Amino acid sequence: MNSTLGQFGSQTTFAEAGIGAAETLWLTNAMMVAAFLIFALVMALAALAWRSSSVGRDWWIIGGGVVFPLITLSLLTVASATVLRTITGPAGAQHAAIEVTGHQFWWDVVHDPDGRALRDANEIVLPLDIPMTLRLNTADVIHSFWVPSISGKMDMIPGRTNELTVTATQAGRFRGQCAEFCGLSHTLMAFEVLVLPPAEYAAYLDDLDNEARDPVTPIERRGQELFQTAGCIACHAVSGVAETGRLGRDLSRVGARASLGAGMWRMNRGNLAGWIADVQDMKPGAQMPSYNHLSGPDLRALAAWLESLK
Repeated sequence: MNSTLGQFGSQTTFAEAGIGAAETLWLTNAMMVAAFLIFALVMALAALAWRSSSVGRDWWIIGGGVVFPLITLSLLTVASATVLRTITGPAGAQHAAIEVTGHQFWWDVVHDPDGRALRDANEIVLPLDIPMTLRLNTADVIHSFWVPSISGKMDMIPGRTNELTVTATQAGRFRGQCAEFCGLSHTLMAFEVLVLPPAEYAAYLDDLDNEARDPVTPIERRGQELFQTAGCIACHAVSGVAETGRLGRDLSRVGARASLGAGMWRMNRGNLAGWIADVQDMKPGAQMPSYNHLSGPDLRALAAWLESLK
């Protein structure tokens, strides 16, 4: 089995691909430069005071204790507020929305929640250069949504919906991560953000709206039958096959995803079969039960059908 760790590039704030990340990086660099200059100034003033400690004591107290902190903190406040306004956009602005719900230990994603409510998992698709509002929820404990190359962090708190406006400025694939300790597999709770040009984004939504294709080969037909009879439909939905399951991730296009297990394993038939047979071995703490009672041929059939859902 092959891990996907590192497949989507490094998870760094220094490779900005969104307005939020770019503005945050600018503010970080400005504060680092300011901190260095202030440190140098303080050291110089301390050396001067050491050599002439009896001169201008009132000036040192007023200038160093009142005026200098007041100016510095005022500048930092203005810069931070300006960056925050740039990241969030104008007050009252309306943007298309994507709803993201954190689970232990995966991500439920609903594109166009105010319209068609197109469901996917562990993959968020954004249009290039268009602001999008992410509505962030959690189904269990506190999680934290973070795509460092595109925007800043936002906590996901039980009973509350937080909103984060993001604007991606570079097409490609980017890695996101839960940034709040949420249980045994917290470090294995990643996701992928795919940024597409607007026309390709519209085509993606249309494709997501389609029903799963019919099985073609005998092994795929056997896999679909097993999905419906082995208990999978109690938790998982597949458009056009079984649509009531909501406890687990939506599998309507699971074979099209680059990874399995929220960014942990490469998507392929072998990893799918291993996941079904012994999920705890592949991702400790996952809420899905293992189906190790299935025979080898049945496991391969079920994995083959799931892999075909693209």
